[in-house]
Amino acid sequence: MRRRLITIFFIVTSSAVYAGSTALTVYAPSQASHSSGSDDSTSGFALVRDTIPLVLQQGENDIVAPVISPSLDPASVMLRDPTGKNDFRILLQQFRSDALTEQAMLARFEGQTISFLIREGDKTREVPGKVVRAGYWQRSSDSLDETSAPIIELDGRYIFATPGTPIFPKLPDGEILKPELRWKIAATKPVNIAAELIYSTSGLAWHADYNAIMAPDGKISQFTGWVTLTNNTGVRFENSDVKLVAGNIRRLRGDLRRTSSTTERVTVTGSYIATAEESGPAIQRRTFDEYHEYTLPKPVTLADREVTQVELVRAADINAARSFIYDGTTLKVDSLGLDYAQLDAGFGTESTSKVAITSEFRNDAANHLGVPLPEGQVHFYRPDSQGHWQFTGDSTIGNTPQDEVVRAGTGYAFDLVGERVQKDFQIDEESRTATETYEIKLRNHRKDAAEIRVWEHPCRWRQWEITAQSSPFKKLNQQTFEFVLSVPPNGEKTITYTIRYSQLPPRPR
Repeated sequence: MRRRLITIFFIVTSSAVYAGSTALTVYAPSQASHSSGSDDSTSGFALVRDTIPLVLQQGENDIVAPVISPSLDPASVMLRDPTGKNDFRILLQQFRSDALTEQAMLARFEGQTISFLIREGDKTREVPGKVVRAGYWQRSSDSLDETSAPIIELDGRYIFATPGTPIFPKLPDGEILKPELRWKIAATKPVNIAAELIYSTSGLAWHADYNAIMAPDGKISQFTGWVTLTNNTGVRFENSDVKLVAGNIRRLRGDLRRTSSTTERVTVTGSYIATAEESGPAIQRRTFDEYHEYTLPKPVTLADREVTQVELVRAADINAARSFIYDGTTLKVDSLGLDYAQLDAGFGTESTSKVAITSEFRNDAANHLGVPLPEGQVHFYRPDSQGHWQFTGDSTIGNTPQDEVVRAGTGYAFDLVGERVQKDFQIDEESRTATETYEIKLRNHRKDAAEIRVWEHPCRWRQWEITAQSSPFKKLNQQTFEFVLSVPPNGEKTITYTIRYSQLPPRPR
């Protein structure tokens, strides 16, 4: 039997606007990681779920999708019947993202004469001009990489620019004016359904922003959080249902939007299970898999190149502690391995004099919070002597579950100074031990006393003990211990301690 080949095109009113049946699940940029080593942190990514009309005749059908994001990942595309009642199979899928540009058309007509539309006030006129040089350009790129201007000949004279809008007489064969997703679909019988199109795309991102108003006693009188959504996909999503996902999600694909791809594949379906629903005043929060999901209360329109904000959380009268922390060492040790440079006398002795300002509060219901706080920036404000709010610093927080402590550093104290000096270092390679002594001075140039927490980090080896100290200390974890000192107004305090490392690795000979 001879197969019938039916070609069907979806007709839409605009090539850059979704009709409004779209659902978006947007992931924060820092949650995207790629095996190729590329970083999507500037754009983020999202899952797009759209309902589209699918009309198939029995046999093979050529179908062109309606509006799609130019930045979609073709390997993620799924087209399915949500009812599961109709039988069809995708034989071939083709995605082309290399839409034609003005620069590419100039190159196609290089050496030829075309018309240019020139506007003069309220009037326009056409003038002929020869494209002597189109200029260098890079196709299918977010930004034009032009290293030389075009050269156009007008009446025997040359200009290094286009005199107006170029008017091209025809479209080259095989070129497309917008990104295109095309399928060859086989159906065992006629199909007329509202199909579900699912794919992931870069260019959509969200992050959280928080504003904290500090009271004179250090408490947080007002705390508000906002979801900030950014759309850089090249298309407009009209009245879309939006969910946001917070959590460290692994994504093992590079950015495929700059290349055309042809794949032969069949679709698969997935499931969605949400648990532990919790409602807030503006955004619904729930757990999803091992992540947190936030659902915007109403559909929103996300225009291309637009930033949209929705309130995430609001709280008042949060008990917070303001602290000064002197973390003197400039060496940040996350793990201690067999690095023999750690046994050199000067290792870890470089220091800073800055004393950090931090604010800490507990994210629990008793403290008028107790909601999952996605990572983001916290902007701190404080009233001055006239009661006017003044900006006092920014900080970042990670994903913070409820009942955990939020610690935010906002800057460094102007009138507090630390000084950290190594006074002695001895190593006994035979017994595989090392002993080190530090002296730390804290100076307070304020008119009132200051309590300063001093953080020190055993940076040479895992096995360590403090054998002598001038002030009590507390071990916070394996890599940090703390002294707390009250430094008098215009005064100075000094502490010393000796640390002993044991079971050091033998130095190679």
